[in-house]
Amino acid sequence: MQPNEIIEKAFPIINEQDCSKLQLEALLEKAEISLEEFYQSFADLDDFFVKAFLQLCEHANALTEEIDKPSFTLEKLFTTIVNIFKLQMKYRYLMLNLSALIQSNETIKDKYLELTALRKAQLIHLFSTLEKEGYFYKEKFPGNFENLSVQILMLSDYWLSHNSAVFGPNDIQFSYYSKLIFSAVLPYLTDKGLKAFKGTLGYG
Repeated sequence: MQPNEIIEKAFPIINEQDCSKLQLEALLEKAEISLEEFYQSFADLDDFFVKAFLQLCEHANALTEEIDKPSFTLEKLFTTIVNIFKLQMKYRYLMLNLSALIQSNETIKDKYLELTALRKAQLIHLFSTLEKEGYFYKEKFPGNFENLSVQILMLSDYWLSHNSAVFGPNDIQFSYYSKLIFSAVLPYLTDKGLKAFKGTLGYG
């Protein structure tokens, strides 16, 4: 069994368990994965989580690779947010424990910072393009678009933790949070941009 297959089989179980109490043997038994199969791909459970995080990043990169392309639109930005949220749901344990994982593992920390820097650059480029096309107002002060990109990234990375605290872990307010994060662009929209924004969300 390939490492990605083990990750795919194990994570639905991990997402539903209290992993602070979950033993490796119990996890593998529930996922119907043998110890031999596991240790052929991973040194231990920590190594498993590192490789799962790297796999999450790889999938996220595939979903966001078009962000800074000229053909990208507000509608595509919203679709990308939704697709990223769906991906995060598959790796819910990692997202709910993101801060602890970053602090405890240098590989995860380095990859997270690398990915955040890339995503921020992509979003800044997108906002600059939307400004040139008349959807965004010009920056009111230097760094305006950078601040907006950080806001979106921060909310996108930690919405599941907020959801768990406010609504409970079993009541996932997917639509609410995707629209909330997308609405971060509202103060920057021209009339043309606002029309596109409303059309994207089906408000006419």
